Amino acid sequence: MAGIGFRLQKLFQEDYFSSRLKAFAFAGLVTSGPWLIIITSIACIQWLTSSLTQVSLEERELFNIAVSYCFIFSQVLLGLQQLIVTRYVADLFYEKQFSYAFSTCIGMSKITLAIAIMAWGLFAWFSPLPFLYKLALLTLFITINLIWVLFLFLSAAKNYQAVAYSFAAGGITAIALVYTLGQNTWSGAWMDHSTSFLLIVGFTMGMLITLFGLFMAMLVTFPIRETKNQYQFLSYYDKYPSLFWTGFLYNMGIWVCNWVIWFGEGNATLVDTFIYNRVYDTAIFWSYLTIIPTLIIFVVSVETRFYERYRVFYGYINEGGTLQQIKRAKSSMRIVLRQEMERLIRSQGIVTLLLILTAGYLFTALSLEPLILNIFRLTTIGAFSNGMVLVITLLLLYFEDRRGAMYTSILFFCCNLFLSVLFLPMGVQGYGLSFSIGSTIAFLYSIIRLIVFLQDVDYHAFCRPHDLSLKLPNRSFTRLAALLDKKKIL
Repeated sequence: MAGIGFRLQKLFQEDYFSSRLKAFAFAGLVTSGPWLIIITSIACIQWLTSSLTQVSLEERELFNIAVSYCFIFSQVLLGLQQLIVTRYVADLFYEKQFSYAFSTCIGMSKITLAIAIMAWGLFAWFSPLPFLYKLALLTLFITINLIWVLFLFLSAAKNYQAVAYSFAAGGITAIALVYTLGQNTWSGAWMDHSTSFLLIVGFTMGMLITLFGLFMAMLVTFPIRETKNQYQFLSYYDKYPSLFWTGFLYNMGIWVCNWVIWFGEGNATLVDTFIYNRVYDTAIFWSYLTIIPTLIIFVVSVETRFYERYRVFYGYINEGGTLQQIKRAKSSMRIVLRQEMERLIRSQGIVTLLLILTAGYLFTALSLEPLILNIFRLTTIGAFSNGMVLVITLLLLYFEDRRGAMYTSILFFCCNLFLSVLFLPMGVQGYGLSFSIGSTIAFLYSIIRLIVFLQDVDYHAFCRPHDLSLKLPNRSFTRLAALLDKKKIL
């Protein structure tokens, strides 16, 4: 993220209103661009397919839910490797070993493919859908997983423009192909759910355009490419196990409420394959859109003012500054961070409050039922807390408090899971409570952890008591990495 801050600082150095607009637009592109393009594409496709009389309601629902499943579970699979690989690639960049980033990308892609195929195999075993349909879903699932992998590496290399263009091209192509293929009237004669199948094919082709664009950007971004040591990043599972649990449990915590509620009141099963809850899933979808200001403000404010003080503080520690210099830098850093966090919470809080108050008018314009509105008001509070949990977890990782970040993710996941099960008997009246209360508990814990940690941040920087480990650390992943690199099993 430091590279983002450097570019934003250049824009804020110019005292022009247009420069500040560019800075916020750039931050929005970096943090939410691909996500917004994907969501906008799916929303446009849903709207377009609803206007096609040739496409039945069941076929539209089957297409929408199948695509949602692919995105949800691809995010969970990404959480298995995301923070581990991010840390490993950051270390490669710090050591100027840029050529090994490409080999790491190959290794991560192979492992992702293997896990994705195994997950699909389990799905295909129980699903009665036609094999050709399941094969199309496998293609889409693999494509989305590989998109996240390439997105991770291109973001680390700060090639944001190529990322935005690739997602935009894929989204536009997906919309055009889905609409064009959805206009056919002969599809029902040759396969069950053939209309939905064609919509899946059109959407997959759009995502393949995105994948191809990202892959070409990878080739340009990393002109010097090594193919050795593809699996060395696995050794970081032994070195930083807390990063694995942080990324994995946070991504699980985002969706665990949905998974529990899929078995509650108002749930439905489509073609004996997909379980869902239309009311809750719709509410949570709109709620997550409300935290976009959090992501943008965090990048703009924390990555500009805070990072400068952060760099000075650790510069004194690493370069042998005096005690007084370190204390002054620590005080300045804590003051700026507190100011920026207060502004972040205040700004997002105002946005969240306004959306809760005006949600009735917005939902009426969108023709959404009142039941979704009631749940939305609760899940919006949960989304606010979830956004704060994400921001504070990143800050804890900034200060190398990996245990604090891990405990936050554990609490986030466990609270959402436990409360979802606890409130499930309440039915629809309890939907949204587990997400809002669980996320708020994790938020309160994370902010307390950050405050306490910052009080002795200089002690932690010198002594690193949070890095104490067992005398005989586990080396199983290191041995696995050596075996895979030597035998070329994958």
